[in-house]
Amino acid sequence: MAGGASTPERDGLTGALREARRAEAAHFEATLELRDSKSLRLQLLKDDLLPLVDSVPEARELFDLALVPGEPPKLWIDLISFVVMEPDPRSYRFLQHRQDRREILLETADRELMAAAIRRHMAHLMVARERQSAASAPAGPPPGYSSASLILSWVSGFAFGALALLGLAIYLGFLKR
Repeated sequence: MAGGASTPERDGLTGALREARRAEAAHFEATLELRDSKSLRLQLLKDDLLPLVDSVPEARELFDLALVPGEPPKLWIDLISFVVMEPDPRSYRFLQHRQDRREILLETADRELMAAAIRRHMAHLMVARERQSAASAPAGPPPGYSSASLILSWVSGFAFGALALLGLAIYLGFLKR
């Protein structure tokens, strides 16, 4: 009798464990599908932006367009800007790291609108870089030495050296007047 009473409890626990495992597997699959859908949406956005970056050599130097898996997956635009699918899996959120915080540049569900905003962001960064390089570039050719000034320096150095040796020889008494 004791064996017959524990069988229904054991079967009840086994059934509950089976149901719990099924529910966990379904949750895990849903989570993977959600992450996959986020990654796919970010990949589509990357595919929209990639021809722009590939067509301009300066843009290839500045922008990475790297899709990094994780939770949440991120599409990195440059070293401080990226796009994630938040707060829901259908919304694009364009973020930029600042010194003390993250700033949301745009949040939209429209991929075309997000791509346009990223293109404007890229253009502004490229203009800022051009301005920086123009400000740091020297105005004219770097100052150099002409061959005449080099010859004059060598001759004057030779003459001063000869006079110094002559003066030392007189001082030490090797040459008498």
